[in-house]
Amino acid sequence: MDLLDWSHQPDRKPLVLRGARQTGKTASIREFGKRFTLFVELNLERHEDRRLVAACRSADELVAALQVRAGVARFPARTLLFLDEVQESPEVIGWLRFLHESHPELWVAAAGSLMDVRLQDRGFSFPVGRVTFRYLHPFSFLEFLGATSRVALAEQIDASMPRAGEGTGRAKFRTLPPPVHEQALDAFRQFLLVGGMPEAVRRWAEEASPVAVRQVHLDLTQALAADLHKYAGARDTAHLEAAFAMLPHHAGRRFKYERFAPGFASLRMKTALGLLEGAMLCHRALPTTNVAPPLAVKPRAAPKLLPLDVGMTLAALGVPWTDLRTLPLHTLLDGRVAELIAGQLLRSADRRTGAPTWFWVRDSPQANAELDYLVVGPAGLFPVEVKSGASGTLKSLHQFLWRSGTRVGIRLHGGGWSDEQLHVKMGDRPLAYRLLSLPLYLAERVPELALP
Repeated sequence: MDLLDWSHQPDRKPLVLRGARQTGKTASIREFGKRFTLFVELNLERHEDRRLVAACRSADELVAALQVRAGVARFPARTLLFLDEVQESPEVIGWLRFLHESHPELWVAAAGSLMDVRLQDRGFSFPVGRVTFRYLHPFSFLEFLGATSRVALAEQIDASMPRAGEGTGRAKFRTLPPPVHEQALDAFRQFLLVGGMPEAVRRWAEEASPVAVRQVHLDLTQALAADLHKYAGARDTAHLEAAFAMLPHHAGRRFKYERFAPGFASLRMKTALGLLEGAMLCHRALPTTNVAPPLAVKPRAAPKLLPLDVGMTLAALGVPWTDLRTLPLHTLLDGRVAELIAGQLLRSADRRTGAPTWFWVRDSPQANAELDYLVVGPAGLFPVEVKSGASGTLKSLHQFLWRSGTRVGIRLHGGGWSDEQLHVKMGDRPLAYRLLSLPLYLAERVPELALP
């Protein structure tokens, strides 16, 4: 849908699709290319394509060379030019604006897995204000349902959430019938096993085999580890390898750089995690004490690690697939699984900004209050508490609401829907607020909520 929206914009700019390796960037653009009169691909990791670029002195010469290679005198209207692994060529990045401005017959799309790493390492950047960025994440839960032939279930889940522009007044939720909800919970358990990496989802759709999916996870992990040398050129990669190996063990936890990997100093781990995050293999959720935008990082406070994909993480940690299908979530990784999958789904909703993920901590050395996530939505800032089961205290949520003046809190949990008006005593005054309790599988729809 995002690609279609971009293609229909009359003032469209070149599109740059960002995402980790193996998340389906190339496949998505190739499939999208079927909608065009002509699809032309240039992969800058291929020797012959890099050689072609090196022989060109301008964007016009590149277009002429590609026309000859495609066997056309001129590109027809609605030609999609796809520049894959574009971070490998500073020249092509610099030509993006000229390709767009001088050749209106071209729709220009670029993609790359190591963009941030390469741009920082080689000291060049995309033309400011001249390109449109989109972000591709692993499949969300609803996308997983669509890819595994459960479109009807996905549509019913999606329709249960109110959206911006659906009228005024108190937002209404359309709770699913109990049998449908149970099917959604069963599918969500499958999603924990499979995760959202396209190859794992494909194998599950074809075979529904936990053994086959776990082998895909192992192969993906080994392939990503083999790529680490590309992040630092010929430089030592020991710190990268150590950080990558420790990602699953810190997933969902707050961490200190000096204790991230045994034998490595704080600065080296901070550098390594910066590179891994630049390659979108992990994400550091940031702590803030702010209760309203703009949000700022709390100095010297530990961030929280979110992995690329929960399926790969649970496989790396050796969590038996039978446990994922049967045990209560609060027994898995000390309850971290619920927070992990909520974080992944919340991030999957952000395809346009690449914005940070935030969580809230109380600004007091004596306090332990920590709210799982702060989500920026159309109606402002949503405080989100994640619970593995259908119950649990909400002390951190209450602390945030009391300090912020916000009167809507969201609980993502292992239960169903509820919309309650609650009253609790906070210090010398009461707190009255609206609590929306939603199933965990609806996490990806929280940023789109429109609440009065």
